[in-house]
Amino acid sequence: MSVKRLALVVLAATGAIAATASPAFALSATADTSAWETNGKTLALALSGDTLYVGGKFSLLRSQGGLSKIHVKSVGEVTASTGIGVKGFAPLVTLAGKTGNVNALAVSADGSTLFIGGKFDAVNGVPAANFAAVSTSTGEVIPAFSHTFNNQIHVIKVGPSMIYIGGAFKNVDGQTRNRLAALTLTGDLTSWTASADNAVRSMAFAPDGTTMFVGGSFTTINGISRVSVARLDMTTGALNNWAIPAGTIVAPQVAWTLLPVGDRLYGGFGRGPNYSAAFHLDTGDIGSQVWRFNTVGNDESMVMSPDGTRLFVGGHFGTAVLTQTVCGTQHLHGLMSLNPATGALYCDWLPAITPQGSNYTGAWAMVSTGTWLYASGLIDAINGVPHTDLVRFPL
Repeated sequence: MSVKRLALVVLAATGAIAATASPAFALSATADTSAWETNGKTLALALSGDTLYVGGKFSLLRSQGGLSKIHVKSVGEVTASTGIGVKGFAPLVTLAGKTGNVNALAVSADGSTLFIGGKFDAVNGVPAANFAAVSTSTGEVIPAFSHTFNNQIHVIKVGPSMIYIGGAFKNVDGQTRNRLAALTLTGDLTSWTASADNAVRSMAFAPDGTTMFVGGSFTTINGISRVSVARLDMTTGALNNWAIPAGTIVAPQVAWTLLPVGDRLYGGFGRGPNYSAAFHLDTGDIGSQVWRFNTVGNDESMVMSPDGTRLFVGGHFGTAVLTQTVCGTQHLHGLMSLNPATGALYCDWLPAITPQGSNYTGAWAMVSTGTWLYASGLIDAINGVPHTDLVRFPL
């Protein structure tokens, strides 16, 4: 399909492209030049109070221009309100003695423990097979959480009674755990044994407090058909009856990010086709689609605005191969915001990520503090202004 025709398809599939008034918060498409950055792909963000933990594959936290630097190995700490890096917390995540890959971060409810997942074999020189827990005060490894995952981890979520882990692994400590596992809050492997037939990439707790959504490249969960999105019991791992109707999501597909808010589940998808979408949580067990906005690359991260009027979306749409024209003459380049009720695109917030062309990471992770929107991934500039891999925008 030609780029021109694809752009027309995008417009037709999403309905009206909205050029609506800005909401009440102080939104700006200009990134903050005072905030610190990293020097390599930044794939995971976790917010705890005023502390933002960042993970990926990098060796420096640094100020814009590089005058101030903190040496790290794939995990660092930033003061969220100021955007400034924090010295003294730098767990050394390594793989075969070199910088490891951190894909997932999560913080315990009391803020004392940082859980790290990815592809690595040691933290601070202590053997750690793709998963570790460290003290947020000292950065030291907590031995009670030592487990062997036989393949990489993509997502970690801390619940009220368990820590849920998803990824590409098939066993934990030699016990069968197909892409999903759970630990107790004190570190023991549980009998929670939900099972996916392919990688799990995203997790989100449902508003009911008893179930959770999982997303990924799977086509079955617990041996039952669920394409890319499923709902599980948080206590038992049993598959919930809620389901997106067959044929709505066509395999092969990947749900990279899931965000339940109120009576909607928002999701970012990509493997071809690529899109953001909303699904009903208010029609019983039928999660029918509310809207869909097509893009020309994966939709990988989502955050809702503080007042609930905008759904911020990040990904590699417009940064990889294809160009997508919107709002007359503007383009999508890795960041956008949609009306969460209709899926219409807002034309007043379209920051342009570079590098453009063969950038299949784009804006991989996002988190909101309420006053700042942080985005990270593979970035060398925003709107032509240098920013490397970790950026923030005022809200």
